Amino acid sequence: MKTFLLTLALTLCSTTACADAMTQEKMEKIISSHVNVEEQSKGQIIFTYKKIKMAVLSNIKHDRMRIIAPITEYSKLTAEQKDMVIEANFHKTMDARYASSNGILYSAYIHPMSALSETQINEALDQVATLAATFGTTYNSGELSFGGEN
Repeated sequence: MKTFLLTLALTLCSTTACADAMTQEKMEKIISSHVNVEEQSKGQIIFTYKKIKMAVLSNIKHDRMRIIAPITEYSKLTAEQKDMVIEANFHKTMDARYASSNGILYSAYIHPMSALSETQINEALDQVATLAATFGTTYNSGELSFGGEN
């Protein structure tokens, strides 16, 4: 069984799936072509997209990336807003999510970098921007909803 799995893995990686893996350089080039870049260094781009201040952070060693948009200080959220954020994460946020770090509420998209396609990056930009823009109103990252009252 181990031999079969190893053969399968090697076969899959010899196809275009592994050959076309997203790299940090490709991802940065794609994002930079769609946004107003304000700062850029290896693994970090700060930019404005659809009037929303955002950043992409990537880590080659761990094959991870995230697109984030700060929304507000977490301490300023009402109990109702916190409930709406949690409910929205379940029903209305698609691949982007509300997240909190260091006292800030963010709209965030977190994904393995090598598995991304250009289409997914473009959708991620839209979802993160929409989720940030709809905070306090519809709390959604696009048109898809899985139910719920929010």
